[in-house]
Amino acid sequence: MYDLRFGSRFQKCRLLAFLLLAMAAGCGRAEVQASSAMGLRDAGSGGAGAMGGMTIISSVDAAVSVDSVPPRDLPPPLTDFPVDPILDGASVPGNAPDLFANTAPRNWGAPCIVSPEPNTLVPMNWLRPRFEFLRASDENLFEIKLIVAGFAHPLLIYTTGETAHAWHKGDSTYALDANLWDQLRTSVTDQPIAVSIRALTLSSSGTVQTAPSLAATSSFTVAPVEAPGKIVYWALTQAGAGSLKGFGIGEESVEDVLLVGQVKASIPTQDNCIGCHAATPDGRGVGMVLGSNGDATYFNSIADIQEGTAGNIPSYVDPGALTTLRATKGGTPAFSLAHWLDGDRIMITTSDNNATSDIGNLHWLQLDSPNQQGVLARNGDSNLATEPTFSHDGQTIAYVSSPGTSSVYDGRLTNGPADIYSVPYGDRKGGAATPITGAADPNSTEYYPAYCPDDTLIAFTRMAGNGNSYSNSAAEVFLVPAKGGVAQRLAANDVATCLNGIQSPGLTNDWPKWSPHATSANGKTYYWLTFSSHRSGTAQLFVTAVVLDGGSLTTFAALYLWNQPPSESNHTPSWDDYQIPPIVQR
Repeated sequence: MYDLRFGSRFQKCRLLAFLLLAMAAGCGRAEVQASSAMGLRDAGSGGAGAMGGMTIISSVDAAVSVDSVPPRDLPPPLTDFPVDPILDGASVPGNAPDLFANTAPRNWGAPCIVSPEPNTLVPMNWLRPRFEFLRASDENLFEIKLIVAGFAHPLLIYTTGETAHAWHKGDSTYALDANLWDQLRTSVTDQPIAVSIRALTLSSSGTVQTAPSLAATSSFTVAPVEAPGKIVYWALTQAGAGSLKGFGIGEESVEDVLLVGQVKASIPTQDNCIGCHAATPDGRGVGMVLGSNGDATYFNSIADIQEGTAGNIPSYVDPGALTTLRATKGGTPAFSLAHWLDGDRIMITTSDNNATSDIGNLHWLQLDSPNQQGVLARNGDSNLATEPTFSHDGQTIAYVSSPGTSSVYDGRLTNGPADIYSVPYGDRKGGAATPITGAADPNSTEYYPAYCPDDTLIAFTRMAGNGNSYSNSAAEVFLVPAKGGVAQRLAANDVATCLNGIQSPGLTNDWPKWSPHATSANGKTYYWLTFSSHRSGTAQLFVTAVVLDGGSLTTFAALYLWNQPPSESNHTPSWDDYQIPPIVQR
């Protein structure tokens, strides 16, 4: 199910192209349905599901379906919070409300609210909120209060706070009830939901040992749009085996998408790790690098990811093209929907072949032909090229340009200096290469570029100086207009200000990737980004919002994806219309 609420003309053309591609494969139909089909309320401006109008939906057969969570009946509207408080579990005493209300408070020791950070923006289909907070000392009973303007009552929650799935070690958490969240997220959009948390210490006999603290405050807002698509990422276990796992936004667990043993285009005795990857434009497969995690030598490959055929070589891949691909150390491949019809299935990679001195070129390879390949001209840029990203309209390639003679290894940048350049695709010919103003700072290393869905912005990673670019703690995520301009640092690079001693640079914020579509509502355009961060000590995935309102671009705090295994190291996310089964947990 494609959801392009009030999409731009280009997005709707992309939808049409996808439908034509699906129909060419002998499947699919298109239809337009009211937005209520997606479980949204049409309430005009503000309030419940402030979308209005129609939702463009494509309905195709199971082979190309891009549904996330199976549709559910619309919950009843929420016009007020329940009067009775929520007592979270048997360990919470029945008189918890009285203990907070009738005990004189102390004037110190407010908890640190780690999530949500103030003014956080969440997509309408987000995971139910998990409030994460750090106690000041030995508190063991907490009061969480939510306030919505216009509601007669606040929501009061009393909990002892569990520690599962907290990204910041030692934090307490509480996840909102799923049914209540369904009502809240579809009834209250585009207006702040105030959050406050207080804490006290209860003795073993049930009396107040440490009085209630001051209240820590925060807020979050539910956007009037969803975050579309699915995220597939590189999961690295403690044993060092890398695989691909994935999920849809709002799904409360993850699933295996591709294991190295499933990949047919591999060398079983050598390959034990799947690494950097990208979705094929139909969402049915991934282009990736595959190799041995022991010697860090990775060659390109391609595989189906659909249920029942995961790991198979896609039927359109020519044997000759596959031979070429498997001999390429080209790093993360790049694709564009504009070049994904029969006779024009193009993959862009870089090159790293010492034997032929073919290092740092941009290669194109036609996957459905035995001998169609070449190098894109980059007139004006004699540096090494790596880490390409293909614009969605198929016209331009942004890439990393590095003057170092040994700065490209296994198809990726190893160290700076490096800048982001762009070059026309030019019908496989290339053209004049130019640095992108704002992403070509001579005092920084810029890398990992990614086009936003409508090709107007590029997200990239930046670090000061020219050190090792791989998993560098100084890395941060920035945005820049695709045609050049002033770079904007993401607010999501930072953590809550109350987390003393944890700050960016220093958190390894990198690998930004956009959701596959931008959506518009109430005069604003909403984009979503995912990225990897080591702010917990282990690489984990986060999501953040970017909103265009007129000519003003606003970025927001990071949202922790608490459905991912916190013990695994999760890197290199890819966000696209992946054809993987929904995870049903309700």
